[in-house]
Amino acid sequence: MKRLKSFTIRSPEGRKQRIEVIYEDEHLVVINKPPGLRVIPDHWNPDLPNLWRLLQDRYHKLDPQPGRSVWVVHRIDAPTSGVVVLAKTAEMHRGLSLLFEKNRMEKTYLAIVRGEPPADLGTIDLPVQQHPTRKSYVMVHEKGKPAVTDYRIKEKFQHFCLLEVRPRTGRTHQIRVHLQAVGCPLAVDPLYGETSRIHIADLKRVSRKHAGEGEEPAPSLMQRLSLHAYRLIFTDPLFGTVREFEAPVPKDFLALLKALRKWDARPPHEKVADLLPHGGKST
Repeated sequence: MKRLKSFTIRSPEGRKQRIEVIYEDEHLVVINKPPGLRVIPDHWNPDLPNLWRLLQDRYHKLDPQPGRSVWVVHRIDAPTSGVVVLAKTAEMHRGLSLLFEKNRMEKTYLAIVRGEPPADLGTIDLPVQQHPTRKSYVMVHEKGKPAVTDYRIKEKFQHFCLLEVRPRTGRTHQIRVHLQAVGCPLAVDPLYGETSRIHIADLKRVSRKHAGEGEEPAPSLMQRLSLHAYRLIFTDPLFGTVREFEAPVPKDFLALLKALRKWDARPPHEKVADLLPHGGKST
C-alpha cells in the first residue's frame, strides 16, 4: 500500500481541518486528528465526515486493489484532538486491539481544567457506568466498571490548571467524568462542565454587556473540549519494539494557554510550571 500524505478537508461548517500523518509503515498509520472530526461513522448520520472513511478513500485512490483496508483499533471523542492509531493489516489490527483491551497502552492527555484537583499529583479511582436515563452521559457509581486515572498538574493559574492525564483504563468519557468528580471539569465541556466555549472576556471577568455598542463579540479562544490526546506508547505486537508517538499541540489549545498566562496568571511563587513541548514525536 502506498504511503499517505497529510491533507486538508472542510468540516460541515466550512472550516479547514488538517489530517496530519505523524507516522506510517506497512502495518499501521498514526494520525493527529483535528477536533470536531469523528473517528468512525456517526450512528445517526453516517454521511458526516469521519477519519476512517477519509483514510479508506485516500488509500483506495493511492492503490485501488480489492481488499485494501484500514482498521480502527481505538477512538477518542470527536471534540478531542490528538493521536489516533489505525492498523493497515489484519495482524496488526488483532495485536493492537488486544493491547487496548488489556490496557497495555500508555496514553497521555493534556487537559485544561477549571479549578484544580485536590493534590498536585494523584490518582482518581472511581467506577463509572452509563447514566440510566441520560443518553451519552456517564456517571460515577459504586456498581460501575473499574476506572482509574492518574494526573499531574503541569501549570497552575488563578482559576484554571493545565494537567497531564494518564488513564489506566479506557472507559467512555473516563477523563471527563473523573475530572468533574474531583471538582475540576474541563475548561470547555458542555456535557460535564460549565460551558461550550471560552472567550478572553471570560478570563478577564468582563461582562459582555459592557462591550461597546454595536461591537462584534470577541471570537472564542476555544469552542471544543479542552482535551488533547498528546502521547501514545506501546510495545509493537508484531516486532516487540517500543513505539512512541506524539501529536503536536493544536493552535487553539496553545492560544488558550497563552491567554491564561496573561489574564489568569498566579504570582510566580505560587506557580507550578513544566515546559509544554510544541512539536510531535514518533519512534
